Amino acid sequence: MSENEWLAEKVFAPKWICNGFPKSGTHLLVQLIQPIAPYQEPTEVGLFRKPWSGTFLDNSWTNRWAPIEQTTFKLGRTENGRMLKAHLGYIPELERFLYLLGAIHVFIYRDLRDVAVSQAYHIQNSSPDHLMHPDADAYRALGGIPEILSVVIAGHGRFPGLVYRWQHYAGWLSAQWVMTVKYERILADPKHWAERIFRYAMHRSAHTWDRKVEFDPQGLDVLTSVMAKATKQTDKSPTFRKGQPGNWRDEFTPEHIALWKEHDGERWLERLGYEKGAWYD
Repeated sequence: MSENEWLAEKVFAPKWICNGFPKSGTHLLVQLIQPIAPYQEPTEVGLFRKPWSGTFLDNSWTNRWAPIEQTTFKLGRTENGRMLKAHLGYIPELERFLYLLGAIHVFIYRDLRDVAVSQAYHIQNSSPDHLMHPDADAYRALGGIPEILSVVIAGHGRFPGLVYRWQHYAGWLSAQWVMTVKYERILADPKHWAERIFRYAMHRSAHTWDRKVEFDPQGLDVLTSVMAKATKQTDKSPTFRKGQPGNWRDEFTPEHIALWKEHDGERWLERLGYEKGAWYD
């Protein structure tokens, strides 16, 4: 292999980390990326039995951090040209590690009220061989979706409330080298965001290897069309339910809204651009 071939392989086959808070649209992001960076090849046993990584124990439903050595060990062994799905909370050491790794890090986020509804249904539908909330029975014992949604917002036992957990992830929004994108925007215009993400990835990878990158408009159009088309394959997601923005309005009662305001002292819906300040008043 010549030096130019070796460099091309490095630049155009980086390690991809598709990250998001649980139930914020990470699968949509994975669908978008898979045509250009398939999942890390799973193994029968061991580290990559599932092509997924998280910083929190109990399937990312708690705020109990796993040792960072576990997380970085797995992230660092992602193969070139492969993708790992992730629920990674933010700490400066992890950001620095991913930056120095040369990883392409895309962080997706969503209206947290829709996330709450999605998490409530996820818990209700959990089973030992599917979805796997670590203590779903304790939630289901409280009643149906309205009751489960209330404790998703407020917290239940060893499982903190949603906004408290989200704040462990929010730091990625301030990491300037990370590509951040709203779920709703990818859903509305997947081709546009496919191009933006691809351009980000190639520029970052080229910078890592001290090279420049140019784009062929025709080839870019074909590539991003394929990426956008892949987002329609909702049957491939084991947790897909509706995925429609604003679905929280069908599930939130006035009591849920009051509970949310009580537990969202940082006014995250306003900070993320989903509500005006008056909604909290």
